[in-house]
Amino acid sequence: MSALKAATAQRTIGTYTQTAEITGRRLTAAAVERLAVYHDRYLRGMKGGRRIVLRACDMSGLNLTDINLSDAELPACNFSDVIFKGAKLTRANLFGAQLNRANLTNANLERADLRGAKFEGATLLNTNLKGADMRRGEVQGEEGRVLFDPSCSFKDAALLMSNMGTCKLTGADFRGAQLEHVELGGSDLRGSSFDGASLSCVEMQGANLMDADLSRTAIDEATEGSANLMRSRRAQMPPSGEALADMLLAHKLWIESDKVDGARADFSETDLTRFNLGGHFLPGADFTRAVMVGTDLRGAFLVGADMKEAILIDALLEGADLRGTDLRGAVTSGTLLAGTKQGALDDDRIVTRL
Repeated sequence: MSALKAATAQRTIGTYTQTAEITGRRLTAAAVERLAVYHDRYLRGMKGGRRIVLRACDMSGLNLTDINLSDAELPACNFSDVIFKGAKLTRANLFGAQLNRANLTNANLERADLRGAKFEGATLLNTNLKGADMRRGEVQGEEGRVLFDPSCSFKDAALLMSNMGTCKLTGADFRGAQLEHVELGGSDLRGSSFDGASLSCVEMQGANLMDADLSRTAIDEATEGSANLMRSRRAQMPPSGEALADMLLAHKLWIESDKVDGARADFSETDLTRFNLGGHFLPGADFTRAVMVGTDLRGAFLVGADMKEAILIDALLEGADLRGTDLRGAVTSGTLLAGTKQGALDDDRIVTRL
């Protein structure tokens, strides 16, 4: 059988099945709902009540709207694609559970054990996760083999108006996630990753962001104003004034000398949020992994520029020349590319890549 193990604690899937315990089975919605009736009696302290104990069971794709699984034991269960709208999972043990692409609208997971849980691609609208434990948690199979990454993951998830205040989120993965009007105040986010994520009106007052990766993250002014980002990893500041003028001049010389003199303009991993580069001559410039939220690039000559994995949210690109520009892996939500010049360069060897 499997074992669930965290750095500071260990849970073991039983090698036997008790009256109220099921291990390693595929369950239907009807079966779970029947168990929930007994569980509800257990929660109320009524005669005949049984606590739900489901270990490593498969409930993927089920509709469990409004179900009450508070205080249930559900370690390593597969809830991928489950509809958990309005579900009650307060204080539930979901150690190592998979909730990928699950719909958790209005669900309550306050103070749940979510160590190592996966919420990749999930929808968390008005979801209550306050005080939940979402640290690393290893799920091991036979012979001690780790089954998947132990980090709690919200990769590519949509979090809107959700409460994640005072959560334990050390090492959590928010890569590519969208967080809007989310409460993260007082949460421990040390070493967490927000690579490629978008944070809008996120409350981070009192959150611990030491060593959190925010180097390629779209952060609006409201979020930045509430957070202490001093010890987090951020993108480098952009050149300004005379330094920018010198960079543009050196880049022009680099182009005109066929890369012999001068120097290529390097904006890689730079925070260019609301920066103005409109109308500038920047063919072949390096913008890899740059943060360009609301950046003005209107009318800029960006032929052959490298913008791989750049954050181009709400960027202004009207009239920009993007022939041969490499935009592979870039985040372009809210950015209109229709008004740009795209396609092949004169020799047809290099085209705009999206």
